[in-house]
Amino acid sequence: MALQRRELLVLAGLLGAGGLTSLLMRASRPLGRKAPDSPVTRAVFAEPAPFSGNPSGKLQLAMFSDYNCGVCRAGWPALLDAVEEDGDVRIHHLEWPIFGDDSRDAARVALASDNLGLFPDVHNRLMTGPRATLASATRAVEAAGASLEQLSATLASQGAVIDGRLARYVFHAFSLGLRGTPSFLTSATLVEGALSTRQWRRIFRQARP
Repeated sequence: MALQRRELLVLAGLLGAGGLTSLLMRASRPLGRKAPDSPVTRAVFAEPAPFSGNPSGKLQLAMFSDYNCGVCRAGWPALLDAVEEDGDVRIHHLEWPIFGDDSRDAARVALASDNLGLFPDVHNRLMTGPRATLASATRAVEAAGASLEQLSATLASQGAVIDGRLARYVFHAFSLGLRGTPSFLTSATLVEGALSTRQWRRIFRQARP
C-alpha cells in the first residue's frame, strides 16, 4: 500500500494517529500464511499440470480452482491482470472440481485441451463464460481452435491419465490442508480466497527474495 505524503496527511486527519498506524500495519502485514519449503510444496510444483502466464516465469504460482466456483470466477480477472502486469509469473493450474459432476466434466475437458496446446484460452473461456458443463467446455475448446473429433480422441486416449492427474491434485489439496477453492501456493505463501490486483502484487513481492 504505497501512500503519498498528501494522502497520509488526509488519512491522519480522518483516522487520528492511532488509526492511521493501525491501517498502515494491516496494509504491510503479509497476506496469506507462510508456506515453508517441504516435500508437500515441492510435490505440488513438480506435478504435471497445465500452465498459463509466462512459460519461463521465475515466480511459480499453483492455483487450485473449480470452474463453477463463484469466488474463483470473480477473482480470476484480478489475478490475470496482475500476472500480465508482472510478466514473470507462471501459473500451475491444479484443477480441483469440488462443485459436482459438471465441474468434473469441465475439468477433464480443460486438461484434455492442454494436450491440444489450448489450455490458457480454454481456461479463460471457462472462467469468464456461462456455467461450466461438458457442453460449455466442449464449445470452449472448439472456440479455441480444436475440433470435436480432436477433443473426443484426446479424451478417449488420455482419459485414464487425466483422471489420475485429477486424483493427485485432490491429494495435494488435502495435503496442504486447503479448505476450498480458490487456493494458491507460491514458494513463500499459501492463500485461500480471491484477491485484488493490488494484493496480488504484494503476494508476488512476498514470494521473491
